[in-house]
Amino acid sequence: MNDREKREYLEHYKEKKRDGELFFPDSIAKDAVVSLAVFVLLIGLAVLRGVPNEPPADPSDASYVPRPEWYFMWAFQLLKYFPGQLEGVCIVALGLVVAFLLFGLPFFDRGPNRHPLNRPVATIAIILIVAGLIFLTVQAVVTTPPQVEAVSVGGDLAARVEAGAKLFDEHCAECHGKNGEGGEVISNPGSFTNPLNSEDFLATRTRDTIYKIIEYGQPGLGMQAFGTSYGGPLTAPEIRAIIDFVEAWAAPPEDQGAAETAAAVANPSFSQNVKPILDKRCASCHTRALKGGLNVSSYDTLTTSGDHGPVIIAGDAVHSILPQMLRGVETPAGGQMPPSRPLREEQIQLIERWINQGAQNN
Repeated sequence: MNDREKREYLEHYKEKKRDGELFFPDSIAKDAVVSLAVFVLLIGLAVLRGVPNEPPADPSDASYVPRPEWYFMWAFQLLKYFPGQLEGVCIVALGLVVAFLLFGLPFFDRGPNRHPLNRPVATIAIILIVAGLIFLTVQAVVTTPPQVEAVSVGGDLAARVEAGAKLFDEHCAECHGKNGEGGEVISNPGSFTNPLNSEDFLATRTRDTIYKIIEYGQPGLGMQAFGTSYGGPLTAPEIRAIIDFVEAWAAPPEDQGAAETAAAVANPSFSQNVKPILDKRCASCHTRALKGGLNVSSYDTLTTSGDHGPVIIAGDAVHSILPQMLRGVETPAGGQMPPSRPLREEQIQLIERWINQGAQNN
């Protein structure tokens, strides 16, 4: 810029300054209004949409896939092109280059023209930079797998219990039964496990205790370690979801509404009312293991099996072995069943009504 251009520029600057608005309070007021609008927008999004939380950090979880916020995805993708120790070099070098360009910008471009078309080098450079950032961001979103962990075992208690039920069924039910009722180990016939859903187990073990049992295992009792810290398949959030499922057993298996429904069934059906109870509370020991010779897998096996004769006498619930044992009466076949936690009174009465009405296969 020569002296003539400098004088013209200063005169033009003075004219604009004379005709323009004051920085205070005019520009400050505009900035304050825009800042307030952005702040209200962010608060509204946080309240209406919420912020999903990921599980607590677990350094032992090698399966975790980090995903930064969207405005850092380009840098996340850029690091993939610099493996190992070169990542640090890339970050440091890139930061120094950006800082050098920002500090040197007034010295590199000293022309008076500010229109983009009159500054082709600067315009092309910024277009390439923005295009590069967009490309890297899209690549990061496409190539980085989503972090499913927060969805599968996150959310409210109901969602965690549901996720824990699936994990328990996959990793634990083989030995402990689908609902923790215990029974014969499928992979080791003749070996049995005690109930986990009993009040004795749940009342004497804290969450930390159960967590350590699952994570470390019990080698002396034949239980492997399931935590990733000890070579197992379960991450910390997955173990906590299983504990949520296990602790749910401490609550009554049905709520009051379900109990009232069972009590209101005047003509119980074997398939719709009786068998679901047997499947949930009795099948683990009396289907695979056939304890006492009793098999509850079907109507025919229920009414004909048992080491001490049929456990059901059609039309006579008082002298039938099954309802007596459900009420804890000592019989030649044994005492309280299920041993871990008795059925609700409404469930027992429903089974007795079904027997008194002829124990039909209806």
